[in-house]
Amino acid sequence: MYSILRTANCIKRYDSISHQLLAELVVAIATDGEVVGGNNRGSDVISPIYGKIEVKSRILGTDGPFPRVSLKPHNLEKADWIAAVRWTRDFEFYGAVALPRVAAQGLFAGRLTEGRATHVAWQTWVAAPGAESLADGVRAALKSLS
Repeated sequence: MYSILRTANCIKRYDSISHQLLAELVVAIATDGEVVGGNNRGSDVISPIYGKIEVKSRILGTDGPFPRVSLKPHNLEKADWIAAVRWTRDFEFYGAVALPRVAAQGLFAGRLTEGRATHVAWQTWVAAPGAESLADGVRAALKSLS
């Protein structure tokens, strides 16, 4: 992770680094994109391959016995894709799976209420039609930086 932080000039650009920001960085690297920065709902990363990507991040074990992806209605407003990234408790990369907005909307249909987060089980997310693993791209990016 230090290599990513150093290579992407994160310390110069950001005053704090969280697992959410690291997720945005690795998704940007894996998709040949760029982190937008700031609070741009539905567009954490802009990628020439995927368009606007909303990135969600979780640390395994912090969301109880049923890992999930949590979204609010505004997360689906502008995004072309939604990428869910998982980290271990030791802050090692675990996995990343992206869904096109239409597929994500199908999982959340009828469950989203204004301003409230709705959850979909991780296993449902990764098994959804159209799901694309970004894990190989993230691992390749991590390897190239070390």
